[in-house]
Amino acid sequence: MQKDHSIFSKEEEVLNIAESILHQKDIQLEVLLKEYKGLFKNYKKLLRQTKTVTRVSDNQQRNLSEILDRMGRYVSYQLFKKITHEKGKVEIKTQRKKLTVFFSDLKDFSYTSSHMEGEALSEFLNSYLEIMTQIVIKWGGTLDKYMGDAIMVFFGDPEFTSDEEHALGCVKMAIEMREKMKDLRRKWYDLGYQEPLHFRMGIATGYCTVGNFGSSERMDYTIIGTPVNLASRLETAADADEVFISHETWSYVKDKVICEPPEKLHLKGFHHQILAHKVLGLRDEKYKTVTIEDEEKGVDMKIDFSKVSKKELITMIDNLDIETASGD
Repeated sequence: MQKDHSIFSKEEEVLNIAESILHQKDIQLEVLLKEYKGLFKNYKKLLRQTKTVTRVSDNQQRNLSEILDRMGRYVSYQLFKKITHEKGKVEIKTQRKKLTVFFSDLKDFSYTSSHMEGEALSEFLNSYLEIMTQIVIKWGGTLDKYMGDAIMVFFGDPEFTSDEEHALGCVKMAIEMREKMKDLRRKWYDLGYQEPLHFRMGIATGYCTVGNFGSSERMDYTIIGTPVNLASRLETAADADEVFISHETWSYVKDKVICEPPEKLHLKGFHHQILAHKVLGLRDEKYKTVTIEDEEKGVDMKIDFSKVSKKELITMIDNLDIETASGD
């Protein structure tokens, strides 16, 4: 007979003995009492062992949870979820896929950081990256990496919905980041930072190679391809608090996002001119409103085109009494 090696084999053995005792007939009380005492002794021993196993198992579960929590800080939220929640073997295969790629960095941060102490710089940068990362997670972006004050994000892997949804989600993320930067600038000013920090963003859509890259010692889940370089160059070309998007990205979001007329840019690494669109704000379809905002130029407008035409708006601006409007 094959021996039972299951974790509850001892418990099952005790139960079998107890059951056999119950079925015995014409057994003397003295013999029954002796067998019962032996059974009781074995059960107490098993109970102690079970408590020990349970305690060890709970400790291991807590340790595993802590390890997973720490690991989750070093990989993207989507990838962490894929690894820890999917059943069976999880493979991150390298593949060609259309993605929307985002780059941002703090403008002139190298100069600002050179005047900060190490502790203050670390606290400042971590608080900034923490806030921006929460916005990335909110819009479903995959955080690729931090590069000092720069952030790289992509949409479309490991979870895919549609090219339109990924492009729009990325642009909405960038707009929310830009709005959040206004609050951060006020906070930083109150904390004693003299130079108001601004950032710039670039977004591009196209086919990339996504998956595991590296060596047998260390692998990185990341992307490579022309759209990555394009998003980075668009970010570099953007001015303070500007969002430049590629023409392909614009084609997916043009009905939901208002942009300035496209510009032809000469970008490093590209032999031909690149058509880029500067994002102004979201287009509200329900109320047909458009928000145009430029903090540095003092522009903050919300226009309801269900009540005024473009021609009427231009006429209103042409006839605007600047002295009266300014209160002089």
